[in-house]
Amino acid sequence: MTNDKNRRILEDMREGYYETDLVGTLVYVNETVCSIAELPREELIGVNFTSYMARATARKVFRVFNDTFKTGIPQRIEYEISFRDGVKKTIENSTSLLRDGKGKVVGFCGLVTDITKRKRLQAQIRESRSRFEALFENANELIITTDPNGYIRRINKKIESVSGYTRRELVGRSILLIAHPDDTDLFIDFWKQILADRTPRFELRAVAKDGRTEYLLASGAAVKKSGRIVEIQYNVQIITDLKNAQHTIEDLSNHLNSIFESSPNVIICFDRSGRVQMANPVTGKIFRKSPGSMIGRDITFLSPEMGTFDGLIREVQETRLPRFLHERMIAGPSNGIFDVSIYPLLNPETGGAVITAVDITEKKNMEVQLIHAQKMETIGELAGGVAHDFNNILTGISGNLSMLKFTTDRDRQLGYIDTLEKIADRARDLIKQMLVFTKRNEGSPEDISISDVVQEVMGMAYKSVPKSITFEIGSIDPGLCVRMDHTQLTQVMLNLIVNAKDAIGEKVGGRIAIGARVVTVDKDMKRQLLLGSAGKYVRIDVSDNGCGMGKDVLPKIYDPFFSTKQKGTNKGTGLGLSITYNIVKKAEGNIQVFSEEGKGTRFSVLLPVSRARAASAGSGARQDGTACLKKARVLLVDDEDMLREIGREMLEYLGHEVDTAPDGNKCLELLTGGAKPFDVVILDMIMPGLDGYHTLKEMQRLGIDARVVVSSGFSFEHEREELLGNPLIAARLNKPFNIQELSSLLNEILAG
Repeated sequence: MTNDKNRRILEDMREGYYETDLVGTLVYVNETVCSIAELPREELIGVNFTSYMARATARKVFRVFNDTFKTGIPQRIEYEISFRDGVKKTIENSTSLLRDGKGKVVGFCGLVTDITKRKRLQAQIRESRSRFEALFENANELIITTDPNGYIRRINKKIESVSGYTRRELVGRSILLIAHPDDTDLFIDFWKQILADRTPRFELRAVAKDGRTEYLLASGAAVKKSGRIVEIQYNVQIITDLKNAQHTIEDLSNHLNSIFESSPNVIICFDRSGRVQMANPVTGKIFRKSPGSMIGRDITFLSPEMGTFDGLIREVQETRLPRFLHERMIAGPSNGIFDVSIYPLLNPETGGAVITAVDITEKKNMEVQLIHAQKMETIGELAGGVAHDFNNILTGISGNLSMLKFTTDRDRQLGYIDTLEKIADRARDLIKQMLVFTKRNEGSPEDISISDVVQEVMGMAYKSVPKSITFEIGSIDPGLCVRMDHTQLTQVMLNLIVNAKDAIGEKVGGRIAIGARVVTVDKDMKRQLLLGSAGKYVRIDVSDNGCGMGKDVLPKIYDPFFSTKQKGTNKGTGLGLSITYNIVKKAEGNIQVFSEEGKGTRFSVLLPVSRARAASAGSGARQDGTACLKKARVLLVDDEDMLREIGREMLEYLGHEVDTAPDGNKCLELLTGGAKPFDVVILDMIMPGLDGYHTLKEMQRLGIDARVVVSSGFSFEHEREELLGNPLIAARLNKPFNIQELSSLLNEILAG
């Protein structure tokens, strides 16, 4: 098929050359083919080449040769051959048609190359690359590679999970994309050091896609090729938890140091031998020595009295049990009385002890007055004391209702209704008094003018005080204000005036004097009167020239249900002065009484001056009418059928669109299920099932935006602080309420 010259050329080729007939029987192979097959030529010639292949491989090779025969186009194929000794090799075969001198196809020829080593190396490279990729992708640290200019080329999975960015979002972008704005310069310095052929380690901050800041410990190195930097690799560890722990430790240390430094109590730390290690500023003031001068000194250096604790310090360290000493002097009589505690330090390596001393000097001076104040907390006796008044009220209600039922005369019916309204007001006032006394009605503090309150009180007093008693009203600065509930201050004044009237009785020439002025309370006076702070106070005096009180009566006048009035129609409940005392103390004030039997009595009320100036008298006027300024869609929630019905009628009378719900679950159903939202929700706080508190919590969770009026038969002092701070609450409504109060409250809300 080829001449001798060509044969020599073929024999000298590095590639293997072969020729076969049309069925694949080898008719010629060069020396290289023999070397690949590791067989002599005579064992190859005359053998069909497919005998060295597996059947599947032979079928694949046949298809390639057949395509070459049909198309005349040379083909290339890689396949594996096997030899008798089990050796396998991978060869690359390029086959073409073999023609005779006339151009007739007589077989196939081609070049074969042993690529076994190459394939093995490629497999090893693939395996190494796969292993590298697995290590790169699954590394527990963050790995980023960039080009020399800092543009990201590759990131591992950890980067995606920590940063929140995808590969597509980061690759091709500057690494400064994830840098914290305040650390941009640090990132640039880090990059410059790598370009300078260093391997820096920096603490950096990065910002995740969601804005979260992560603390990083980063190292970097340059990857070079032919001496030129082609890539920069950053290896990063997340140290956010470590940094947060460090910050927590620092904050805790600063917090503890702040507590130590600012504590009003004496705090001294001693080492195992009883020498001072630390002392706070208060200690220096008590012992009149600088804290620094105490360090390293023996306990006796502080004072002779402290020296008596030396043995106790050793005892506490040995027993590891604290000791408590009551009413001790630690720095001489002039520096007061202290409760002393000695605690062991439980660290076995350092040992030592801590002494704390609490100044109880003022507490000792207050004990007698505090005993009296504690009696004001005995609320259990209230029910029996007001039973009589309630029975009278109920009798009045029953009688008027009976007459209303059987009377057809319209004028008389209106008269009975008017009487019932007055009785209801009286009952409500009595309940308010009870709640004030039991600290369940905190009122609504506001800046109010003493002058305005006196005028209001006098408007009521003139109607109830006999004309035989004259009033003397002193000059009161119209701008003089205190901050407390308006109604409660009015009640205090009325109670004192009523007491003065009763003390005068039928005496000829009776006189009640009212005055107010500013006084300055110093520290001694503050301690004596149990006031919260020193400073400016308003002193309101109500005095009379009545019968006065003896020394045996004065200590009892603030006790609940104590009364000097005689039995009969004028017998009081004894709640007036108790409630007055409670209101004044709650306003951080004080009330004093000065009385002499047969000559008269003076009550002096001290209340802190408000910084605000009084508004004009008309500016604080309340709306008492039932006119509705704006119509609204209202949801009334109450478990009492009667209250829902009368509430609906009042609201509809005021012109509002009303829906009702018997409990919190139905309330939520109406709020979430209706197409038209509610403008106002009037929500009862005490209901079975889902009460008002949990209904509000659910409304917040569901994102319901509605103005809520919380309503209760109690006052709101007992409610949780988190409830009263709920942003949905627009107002509070105490039961009982009438249509005027309801209208005024809704007008205020809807106008806001």
